[in-house]
Amino acid sequence: MEEKLIEEVKGWVRDLVEVFVVLAVIIILSKIFLGANLLLPLVAVTSCSMYHGGSLLSGAGCQSHSGWDGWLDGRNISVDGLPFYYGFSKGDMIITVTPDGGGVLLPLFPETAVGDVVIYNRDKLHPGNEPIIHRVVGLVRVSDWRVEGVEGTLACLTIEGFNKTYIRHVRDCVEGGECFYRDYPDSGSFNLYITKGDNNPYPDQCGSNGGIALPVNERQLVARGWIRIPYLGWLKIALNEIIPL
Repeated sequence: MEEKLIEEVKGWVRDLVEVFVVLAVIIILSKIFLGANLLLPLVAVTSCSMYHGGSLLSGAGCQSHSGWDGWLDGRNISVDGLPFYYGFSKGDMIITVTPDGGGVLLPLFPETAVGDVVIYNRDKLHPGNEPIIHRVVGLVRVSDWRVEGVEGTLACLTIEGFNKTYIRHVRDCVEGGECFYRDYPDSGSFNLYITKGDNNPYPDQCGSNGGIALPVNERQLVARGWIRIPYLGWLKIALNEIIPL
């Protein structure tokens, strides 16, 4: 009887070791080939902000506010060939890749551009802990603490506002002043991003009380969306209901 129990325990240990080995291999390979700044290159979608309506099989509990493509077209941002042209929804799982083209064995992915869907960490001024997954609609290139160029749209913001306020926020962090970012560049040359959920009426940096985010600096980007897997994200959502993470 004791020998049988010992053999069963050994079997459980072998199974656990195999699981941990497989997970370790997945993590190592994902770091080598995908490069996302996440333990696993997977993000569960927990909101409806990128939902496009009837274009998806999923979307339970979501309502579409149509016009995402018209919003971009009206700001001279072509929607042709954009990643996630059909959006994604609450309950989906997104496979992610490196946000800046770095940290991978092969240079398969370029740096983040207007139209890409990114996952970014929140700043200190706005509530919430989970990263946000939205589309880049504007890119501000900063050199020596001044705006050097703009791609896409600034939406409700202005170049003057960037030079006087938002770049100053980053500089305060670098120089040891009051810092509104958890993650920030270490020099005066970097990129800032304007982001928007396709199903939202305005960008994250606009709306009442200054929106839901400051302009996103490049160090806040943890990954870029690559492939959508329907429904798989509901597992994480259900788990969070049982064990809040």
